[in-house]
Amino acid sequence: MDHTKKELTCNQTRNVRTAFVSYSELNDKDTLFGGEIMSHFDSACGRAVFNFVKRPSFTATVDLVAFIQPVRKNEAIYVEAYVSGCGNTSVEAFAKLTATDVRSGESQICAYAFLTFVITDSSDLDFAMPIIQPESAEETMICSGYDERRINNLVKRNQNSQLLSALSTKQIWDA
Repeated sequence: MDHTKKELTCNQTRNVRTAFVSYSELNDKDTLFGGEIMSHFDSACGRAVFNFVKRPSFTATVDLVAFIQPVRKNEAIYVEAYVSGCGNTSVEAFAKLTATDVRSGESQICAYAFLTFVITDSSDLDFAMPIIQPESAEETMICSGYDERRINNLVKRNQNSQLLSALSTKQIWDA
């Protein structure tokens, strides 16, 4: 059994998606629904995680989504995601969305997110979680915050367990 950890760069995990905003994705303000942005983030991050571990995983948590600027109709979106940290069975991915006005060519960062995925089958004793290696200044900054985000997420997970135990499954009409 070789448990040597493989090292991958953020770029080797990178997933890029592009699309034009369609009218069916717009709200009454003619901007892209936040849920559409989150869906793009989930898909792009999921693929980045697969590029990293080469095995199935599932979205465990959406740790942070920040909406900075609205995405308007007639804009093209560019979603970029890459792995930003990992534990023993979990992998964090970072995503950002840039929108470009197709007429002016002007681009702006509109949203970013951190999502955590968990490997579906962690029973493979031959599997060793790879090591992520940032290269660019952005990647280095994003990856350097992983340990602190992970600690904060573990605290939140414990708080969520307490909250979940207090929630009722009773429907309001079942009084």
